[in-house]
Amino acid sequence: FLCLITLVVDAINLIRENGMRENSYYYHLGDGTHAYHVNLETGSSIYFKCVFADNKNFKCGGRAILRLGGAFKHSQPHNHNPDPDYVGQRHFRENILNEIENARFVSFHDILDEYRRDRRYSARVRCRMTMRRLRGAMWRTRMKSFPAIPHTLKELTQVLLNPQYRAKVASTIDGSGNLYAGSCTATDGSHNVLFISERMIDFLKNIKVIQSDGTFRARPLMPASAQCFVLVTPWKNCVVPLGWVLMERKSQSAYSAVFRMLKHLCPQFDPDVIITDWEYAQQKAWQDAFPNAQIQGCLWHLCRAFIKKANKLGIFRFRTALPSLTDYIRKACAICLLPVRYFKVGLGVLRDEALAEDVLLAFILREFFNYVENKWINVLPRRKWMRLFNSLERTNNLCESHNKMLRTKVGAYRPNMWAFIDALSKLEHNAHLDSMLLNEGGQARRTRPCRSVWTDNNLRAISSDLVEQVFHNRNETVSNFLRKAIRLFHGAFDAHLHNEIGRE
Repeated sequence: FLCLITLVVDAINLIRENGMRENSYYYHLGDGTHAYHVNLETGSSIYFKCVFADNKNFKCGGRAILRLGGAFKHSQPHNHNPDPDYVGQRHFRENILNEIENARFVSFHDILDEYRRDRRYSARVRCRMTMRRLRGAMWRTRMKSFPAIPHTLKELTQVLLNPQYRAKVASTIDGSGNLYAGSCTATDGSHNVLFISERMIDFLKNIKVIQSDGTFRARPLMPASAQCFVLVTPWKNCVVPLGWVLMERKSQSAYSAVFRMLKHLCPQFDPDVIITDWEYAQQKAWQDAFPNAQIQGCLWHLCRAFIKKANKLGIFRFRTALPSLTDYIRKACAICLLPVRYFKVGLGVLRDEALAEDVLLAFILREFFNYVENKWINVLPRRKWMRLFNSLERTNNLCESHNKMLRTKVGAYRPNMWAFIDALSKLEHNAHLDSMLLNEGGQARRTRPCRSVWTDNNLRAISSDLVEQVFHNRNETVSNFLRKAIRLFHGAFDAHLHNEIGRE
């Protein structure tokens, strides 16, 4: 049938073009008049219908007929004027989709911008072909060469191990390696999939400070996972992402399985400092895996936890009547900046000062102070992980910065699995280039913000004063330290407070 049409079309100069679907075609005379699809073929004739016949907005009844041995004739009128740019728009669409199919790591916007600058297409064609119009087709074209989305992380592992898909799905941008490093199953049955390239494993050998955190909004919708666990390192004011793990659970056994695999991939990996949020299962697993490392919590997350607890206790309802109340919450957060042996001293100082200022104030803060003492200071692992005295790294905010970059790269809330891996590939590529530049002595990012330098200098100064003066008048020295320390994270605390109170 197609051969017959081809012979007839060639004989009368009727032009055949590729349609939007595979193995579909449309026909036109090349004179800017209407275009048609084949509707019916008989032994003596070929009947055509307008390309807009099935379009719900047009439902055009335009028809044409081609008698074998005769001429091509328009047999029924159209309900719309011919579009002289219709063929140009179809050519534009076909060419841009062909480009996308072979350009995995080039963004849709970049490809579309390049084609919209191409003067081979008329200005009317270029202005009509917008991202809104093409995004769906572009996405389907890019995804059709990928396997079906797996439903579980174990199924994802099978896809990533399949030689047919391994290079296509998880290769690095320059094609020199693969992001997929392996998978592991914890003793609780949860499955974990690790993405870290061989060159970043090699980079990991020399890392002494590592930060870790879980992100939720950027993890893929399918397969189901509890979080995307992120590993980054600070290096010369640069955020260097090292690897990512999709985890089914956030249990201690799951983290332990991940860290065992990390040590297997890089036996030389031996960090001195590991900075996390206050998730006990994660911190305990880090400590078990690297007993010689200093596990350190995050001041930023500590402030958030204290503010949430204070809000839950209803303390902030009295802020207007007792303006100093918020400062006591701030000072409680600053206790972790003291030497560990002064944690209880600091809390005792706050209790005494609150009682001396106002009995009602002390009563309102009583439950909060008990929470700080019983859930934090008296809990040995947490007390150990709270020691931020003279620490150069007091938060894992680099992870938060990276998580924001990851959300930007994936471009959606809970993205497609393959789009997620694509975003990881871009972040890994940038991290590799940054590490090369840093190894050469270059500067990959701007210098450290003045505010951060000022904070470090002031914290060193008040810490030095504490060491020198604490034996003269312990309580007064600790009180002065806490009063000065809260100025150093005033902005971060107030931001947390605003976010928490704003939810009420």
